[in-house]
Amino acid sequence: MAGKTRHIGSIIAGSLLGGLQAKLDEDINVEGISVGRLIVVDGALNKFFCLLKDVSLEATNEDILLNPPRDDFSKMVHAGVNTFYKLSLQPMLITSQEPEADDRPRPSTTVPPHFSPVCEATADDISLIFGEPGLTNPEIGSPVFMDVPVCLNLERFCKRSNAVFGKSGSGKSVLARMILGHLVKSDMAINLIFDMHGEYGWSATSEGSGLDDPSLRQLLGSKVAIFTVDADSPLYRKIRPDYDVQIPYGIIEIADLELAAGELGLTQAGIETMYRLHDAWGESKWLAKFLAMDAGELSLVVEELKVNDQALGKLHRCLSGLKRLPFIKKEVADDTVARIMNEIKTGRHIVFQFGRYNSMLSYILVANILTRRLHRLYVDRTDSARAEGTEGPKPLVVTIEEAHKFLDPAVARQTIFGTIAREMRKYNMVLLLIDQRPSGIDDEILSQVGTRIIGELGDERDINAVLTGLPSQGTLKVLINNLEPRQFLLTGFAPPMPVVIDAKEYGTFCSELRVGAGVIVNEIERRKSMDSLKANVFGDDEIRFD
Repeated sequence: MAGKTRHIGSIIAGSLLGGLQAKLDEDINVEGISVGRLIVVDGALNKFFCLLKDVSLEATNEDILLNPPRDDFSKMVHAGVNTFYKLSLQPMLITSQEPEADDRPRPSTTVPPHFSPVCEATADDISLIFGEPGLTNPEIGSPVFMDVPVCLNLERFCKRSNAVFGKSGSGKSVLARMILGHLVKSDMAINLIFDMHGEYGWSATSEGSGLDDPSLRQLLGSKVAIFTVDADSPLYRKIRPDYDVQIPYGIIEIADLELAAGELGLTQAGIETMYRLHDAWGESKWLAKFLAMDAGELSLVVEELKVNDQALGKLHRCLSGLKRLPFIKKEVADDTVARIMNEIKTGRHIVFQFGRYNSMLSYILVANILTRRLHRLYVDRTDSARAEGTEGPKPLVVTIEEAHKFLDPAVARQTIFGTIAREMRKYNMVLLLIDQRPSGIDDEILSQVGTRIIGELGDERDINAVLTGLPSQGTLKVLINNLEPRQFLLTGFAPPMPVVIDAKEYGTFCSELRVGAGVIVNEIERRKSMDSLKANVFGDDEIRFD
């Protein structure tokens, strides 16, 4: 992809840490030079890839500013001589002017000489930095004001926990869906997606038209399995999920209930009482036994365990809310975790959908309980594989929305998600966090996030939080403050350098993913046509799409 270089200025000052200063050429319209652009500086020996972080108006004589010219001719006389425009650049990468075949840009450790030419990045430059589009290096957008692909290195992306941040309406869910689609298609890792708002399973509401867009199951067919906590949802009249989530009382731990303390209305006295019941009746039996008690039996517990009667009564009322959740049962016929492990073995990716039970209580319990049990299995199997010198379980990416609920500073050290984030893929498990309130996430966890994809954020605390542990925070903060809807800053472990992108159109993504899915999608389309015909002929009976 060839590109014509446009010279826009020359280096006049700067430093590696503080950034470079360039004087804009007189024939370049400053209004066409915007923050966030990728800029190339041609040094004598090296080529420097930089981010444009600021544009400023300058004058050689302050008297001119006190008596500004009023007519166009006088303005033209002063332009470029007494007044000029200055670009502030942050050097990020460097490569030789004559690179070897396998040379890749590396972090910049020096600066170019005075008066080095400053140019806009070309398509060839972008390709050199981010690579050519491919199965494991998919295009997710283009640099602002450029129509060339920016690709995401999925191999590096899967090696660390990652995050997509942005306020409501920024387009973060759509971009996250595209990234997950590429992960599923590439099979770089198995994806376990806790889909609270119905964005990643069968379909999702388009932010633009309000109509339903195809999501991962429609686009990738049998590569994606759908588990649901709401088997009777009207959504499943025609589209049956693969499995119903069933959680027995016996596997719910006090730590799971503590995480949902706000949703359940638990007090510290209630939590302490739970531990008393746990110690007296056993880990797997106390909850079911406690919830089955009536008022008379509770009074006997007060005498037996010497607990506060009011605290015990309130605890019983709070925990009784669990009985209204259809996926929590005294006994289950099907082990959901065993089902998940079987799907992982066969290479299928899993989306958990919540239907009408998309409350924070349901979401926290299901995500925490299932992930905790899966983590234990992964730890055991990874350790066994290392001891035997065999291959461990397949890498697993666990996606959670509303991540601050699981990683709040008060609970992050106790939750399984905090553990996974700190382990840094030690046991083949990483996180993909999707959140609009990153300031609610523990700083230590944020510092472990490898790749951050940051959309619009309206709160100063959230902006400061997403920059935790990153270099060049001042530059990145300027870029975040200038983001528009569907624009994102990519920074961290996977991208070679920070870049602001316009996210790829979802329709284009769907078309490309369908082509990649090949036979699977063709089969789905064939079955959908047959199902529509059957519905017209035989009536609106339940239909299952595999």
